Amino acid sequence: MYFPYLHGKQKEVLALRHLAPVLGSEGRLQPVLEPVRQAATSVRHTLEACETHRLQVWLVVNPVRQDFELLPPAQSLEWGRQLFTSLPKRQWIHPTLMLTPSLTPSVMRRFVQLFGARPMGVVVGPDSPPLHEVMLMLGGAQVRMVFFKDIEPLPATRAFLGGAGCVWVEDRRLPESLDLRASDRHLFTDRALTFARDGLAGFSDYTTLPSRPEAPEVASRLAAFRLSCLRTTPDSGEFWIEHFMGGRLGPEEGGAEARFRQALLAFHAALERTDVCFGPTEAVRRYLSGLIDGVVPTRALSKQWEVMHHLELVSGALAGRFPLPPAGGAPRGLFTPGPRSGALEFR
Repeated sequence: MYFPYLHGKQKEVLALRHLAPVLGSEGRLQPVLEPVRQAATSVRHTLEACETHRLQVWLVVNPVRQDFELLPPAQSLEWGRQLFTSLPKRQWIHPTLMLTPSLTPSVMRRFVQLFGARPMGVVVGPDSPPLHEVMLMLGGAQVRMVFFKDIEPLPATRAFLGGAGCVWVEDRRLPESLDLRASDRHLFTDRALTFARDGLAGFSDYTTLPSRPEAPEVASRLAAFRLSCLRTTPDSGEFWIEHFMGGRLGPEEGGAEARFRQALLAFHAALERTDVCFGPTEAVRRYLSGLIDGVVPTRALSKQWEVMHHLELVSGALAGRFPLPPAGGAPRGLFTPGPRSGALEFR
């Protein structure tokens, strides 16, 4: 199971909303959503779409970043309560508690009072209070999933949590650097192959975005966009990131739009390769439509497509939809299918 860790920024929220039907039907992906904006309309519409299509979401109901940074913990939890109860139906949306140094026993008791009868999640970070103390305070609450942000859950911790699933949220994206931006590809993750062996309930990362929502996207003069791809030759099952370059063009040569068109041509050529699989996903089709129509997407729209592509590619690969079978051949999945329902499907 893949648990992408998303923040409630517009590109992530819209990407998830557009993909809710296919992600819900495949059942191989459960996003963790940590809102960063107090304006809740867009997030609520996305959660409603996920509920409609039975896509399970682990919703942090006491967010702490950006718009919530200066709010007292009790006020942040009240915001989450209002968002959660505003949903007409919430069978597939799971309240999740973010453990922070400022979290007080009274707020934890309030969380249990509000959501204790439902399957719930917990997010643990490097500066979180001791997990064994938190679990004692949560009492008999139905903690089903524990997400460890940027810290690997130790075997003793997993044993202590008993039946709760453990997931390591890794910052898999390489740091921005001139060397990286001059390279056209690098390994992103191979955790889909190893998480079960390591005793984890799934794997998780921040998709192709920075792990901190406030971190700016460092623009490259060469890379117009970057997309994840599934390595297929040899049958590795690794996910890589490819950077599609536009070259150095001055304003008299067309500037940014001409660079993007060059990058689209490079991407079109990459689709002919047999060592990697790009889907095709809905986002791939949108990029190719832009190439055919001569319409270059805005940077914000391209970022949304990058996230859409990554989510659908991983989901489709885990479900056996990608890579596509050869003409006249049988489907060739690279992963052992996990449970479609049961232990990882909570209602």
